[in-house]
Amino acid sequence: MTRPSLAVAALAAAFALAACGRTGETAMPSSPAPVASASVTGTATYRERIALPADAELIVQLADVSLADAPSTVVAEQRIAPVRVPSPFTLSYDPAQIDPRHSYAVSARVERAGKLLFTTDTRHAVLTQGAGNTAEIVMIKVQPH
Repeated sequence: MTRPSLAVAALAAAFALAACGRTGETAMPSSPAPVASASVTGTATYRERIALPADAELIVQLADVSLADAPSTVVAEQRIAPVRVPSPFTLSYDPAQIDPRHSYAVSARVERAGKLLFTTDTRHAVLTQGAGNTAEIVMIKVQPH
């Protein structure tokens, strides 16, 4: 063996011996456990035969709607722009956030520059109390004031 080869071999042996001497340690750093995820899917649409402005945005939310006298808690949200009709959506969430005793619903709205154009007027229950994980949402046009 040449001198550089001997040096490389000696270094490799030293690293191998050092690694063997450490009990309970791994050679690779551990990474945090991945968060489990699940999703609610569906489509959002409206009946009117009108085109939306190019800068309109569809906002779909999964929320805990258990308390009638308190604001709902948003669990997941997806914003879609430009809006195409019908618009498929996927709301990914952490299943650990879902309490089987609570009620969850999906809602959708279309906004343009903060102004509401379309919204849901029907409750679309999902996830608990016998509801599935899909929702087909039909929004209604909001009348200007």
